[in-house]
Amino acid sequence: MISAPGDCHGIMAVETERSKGRSPAGIAFILFLTTLAAYIARVNLSVALPFISSDYGWTDAEKGLYGGLLLGIFLVGYGVSNVILSPLVDRFGPRKCMMVAVVVFSMLTFFTGIVGLVFFAFIAARLLLGLSQGILFPSASKVTQAWFEPRYRSKVNSLHLSSMHFSNLLVPIFLIPLILVIGWAASFFAVAFITSLVLIPLLFYMRDSPSAEMKVDRKPIKDIIGDAKAGLRSALAIKGIFVLSAADAAGNLVWWGISLWLPTYLIQAKGLSVDQIVLVASLPYLGGVAGLYLGSLMSDRTGKRVLITTAFQLVAVLFIFLLVGASDETMIIVILAAIFFCISILPPNCFTLLQGIAPRELLGSATGVMNGLAVGLGVFGPIILGLAVAATGSYDIGLYVMAGLQVVSAVVMMMFRKYELESERPAGAEACQK
Repeated sequence: MISAPGDCHGIMAVETERSKGRSPAGIAFILFLTTLAAYIARVNLSVALPFISSDYGWTDAEKGLYGGLLLGIFLVGYGVSNVILSPLVDRFGPRKCMMVAVVVFSMLTFFTGIVGLVFFAFIAARLLLGLSQGILFPSASKVTQAWFEPRYRSKVNSLHLSSMHFSNLLVPIFLIPLILVIGWAASFFAVAFITSLVLIPLLFYMRDSPSAEMKVDRKPIKDIIGDAKAGLRSALAIKGIFVLSAADAAGNLVWWGISLWLPTYLIQAKGLSVDQIVLVASLPYLGGVAGLYLGSLMSDRTGKRVLITTAFQLVAVLFIFLLVGASDETMIIVILAAIFFCISILPPNCFTLLQGIAPRELLGSATGVMNGLAVGLGVFGPIILGLAVAATGSYDIGLYVMAGLQVVSAVVMMMFRKYELESERPAGAEACQK
């Protein structure tokens, strides 16, 4: 079992908060809803992209270049925001930060529908959307560490991270018919309204920890900036954080490269119709959900998170190669489901491993560093595939690069095994009880 500073206090406090009408299960579900709203706001572009490219009149090469830029620029803002803004989570508390993020990214989604046919304004809106969402996972990670014992954290992290699969499952099903009726620009207005609804449970139910909301001392802005810089410096000094970030980054390249290009890939490379991709682009994410839940269950029961994650990563390589040659619709669904099944356990286990080595007071900053570096580099995933299309007219080379990155992720993850062993404390639960 991996334990973290302050676990004993957190476990005892959970019982106190239950008597106030809030349960850890309810908190976990709100984390899921919040991250689901964020993913819906970010992936709606990948579904709308074929319609957007048609309105712009792009050639196939321009689709690869400009589409990759639109999909990738979000990750630039997201990566920067994770690193730069994550200390605010430790300073002001995760609940306040999540509420501000939801307000801002919902407004930006609405704004995108207005300026969508002005390309540079579209790019700016996507960049700002990434900046607005960067504090969400540092906030969710801090809430998870505060509310849950180490032996439950992989499952909780998997629950709210499964929102990325549910968003990719649900968005094509409801958004493509909506686009066909009202157009892609108006569909952004509908998405903005849907995502803003999560403010209700955040306001009335979410709390930073089982014991109390964080109390924020009023300080001059200069002192707040100084505290943020100090938090980042301390987070960067955490032993093993860069190894974990590198493994997560390689996996993010694969995830973002495949998932953001999937609807366009199915139309352009596999020759599927718009009607066909509603299912083919959605059903494989059920495999991702299964991989998250099964992988997290195995990880929490055995405690061997590094070994389990590495095995899943390597099996994914085989299925990526199989995808290149697949042509039958059913086979494409099965192979994609297997790919997402295998690559999905990496993010929740990276968060769980980090929650085991980072002190509670630095977890927001540490999560921002890891997630920011990983996702910031993940910007090159969709760009690699986009450039492959622009240069060769084929997605195959990009997929082969994705397979190579899977191997890199697995190798680097194994390097973290020594830090996992160092942080294991089998007697942690007994110590808390005493």
